[in-house]
Amino acid sequence: MYHLELRQFPHNLCRFNLTEQDLRALLAPWVLERPLELGERKWSPHQASLTVLEGPRLELQQLSMGRGWRTAQREGEDVTARVIAAAGAQTAGPSAPPAAEAAPAPASSSPSAGQAALGSPADAAALADPLALGIQLAALLGDDAARLLAAWRQASADSPGLSASETLALAEAALRSRRPGPG
Repeated sequence: MYHLELRQFPHNLCRFNLTEQDLRALLAPWVLERPLELGERKWSPHQASLTVLEGPRLELQQLSMGRGWRTAQREGEDVTARVIAAAGAQTAGPSAPPAAEAAPAPASSSPSAGQAALGSPADAAALADPLALGIQLAALLGDDAARLLAAWRQASADSPGLSASETLALAEAALRSRRPGPG
């Protein structure tokens, strides 16, 4: 388990019991020198300090009354340099896989679990950048992304109880039925 602390006088914020995937998602903007939005603040890597500890899972009673970070320090090991270097090395690679190689992320009931399922910090960073996310989605939608997006919006409006993947399948079927067959 990982435990994270952000400090920028006079503020500090701690997050406990993070998985490796949770930590990668949080470190992605940090290693790209972009502000990290966590809690109710934006933490700039140029002004704030970040500490990451690796240690055992901390139970609720160990976190209560402001004792969490001291407990994490006592029972864990400071791995800040190692995890930042690893996140930086992963981010230095290609920022996004080609559309043909992109694997769909598993469906999730909560946003944090969905972020934890991201394959790399670069993928997590794309979520923070709406333009990059739009480009990646357009590449996945294919050659006629505008028509598919319009059909997908219509299918979503017509069937609000369905998931995004189900309405996408309806949109694709609608486009296939409208397309003239091979000549």
